[in-house]
Amino acid sequence: MDGQSKKPVFKRKTTSSSSTSSAEPSPLPKMASRKVTDTTQQFAVIMDRLENLFTGEDFSKAVSTIVETVVEQLSQSFRQELQKVNERVDELEGNLHDFKVENDRLQADLKFMKDRVEIAELASASFRNDINMALRKANENEQYSRLDAVRIHGVDESQGESCKEKVCSILREKLNLTVTPADINKIHRIEQRSPKPNRPRPIIVKFFAHSHKRACIMNRTKLKNTGIVITEDLTQVNYAVLNRAFKHEYIESAWSVEGKLYAKVKDGPKIHIYPYEDLNQCISMAIKKKSSIATGANSTPLGQRPSTKSDT
Repeated sequence: MDGQSKKPVFKRKTTSSSSTSSAEPSPLPKMASRKVTDTTQQFAVIMDRLENLFTGEDFSKAVSTIVETVVEQLSQSFRQELQKVNERVDELEGNLHDFKVENDRLQADLKFMKDRVEIAELASASFRNDINMALRKANENEQYSRLDAVRIHGVDESQGESCKEKVCSILREKLNLTVTPADINKIHRIEQRSPKPNRPRPIIVKFFAHSHKRACIMNRTKLKNTGIVITEDLTQVNYAVLNRAFKHEYIESAWSVEGKLYAKVKDGPKIHIYPYEDLNQCISMAIKKKSSIATGANSTPLGQRPSTKSDT
């Protein structure tokens, strides 16, 4: 074992700093307190500067400048918006003016058209009146050509008959009139579009003398209950007017005299009716006329005392 070499033993050496650190105080607290002091001083400096800034004349000027700038910007923006509004208002006023001009033009055109329509209506009414007058005149002329003629209804019809002999016999036997075949100008039965079965066609008799026709009309009531009826030979237009009057609810009776048409209004006067006129209007006018006459007869003029027996 003596011959064997011994391992060296190493010992740690402690440094002087480690040995002295335990003995001397650490510098960290001093550094921390120094930093706090510096921060406090800096904060104080900042506060002084801020205090000087807020209380100084430069701050007031800066605030005034900022306020003036903001006000100027707001004013400029308001003026711009106001200008836009004014421009829009001007545009709308221009459009409104155009609309008014167009409306005035349309109103003028409408008035012109209304005037034209009124003129056309007046012309049409006048034209219709002229037409009605012409038609009425033509109807009067046709009726005048039938002034000496009558229609006899209900005379039996037979094959190969002589209408003159039959009519003369009826007038002589039924009406006690002296009429010969020589007094008859024309005579024939009326051709009907739709003849009714078992019903004889009427006979038209035209006399040479108007007196024979009048005698037939004045004595025709003697034919009552014989089945034979004598009427004036009216035009187709007059027959239509007379039939319409017969069927009217306010007409009591209707008849013709010498080709002229008359009607008796229920509880009203006798009226003269004409073709191509409004029958309702004729009736209405007759009723108003009667009521006005009755009112005038029963009323006392204003300011006048009603008359009594003692006054007469």
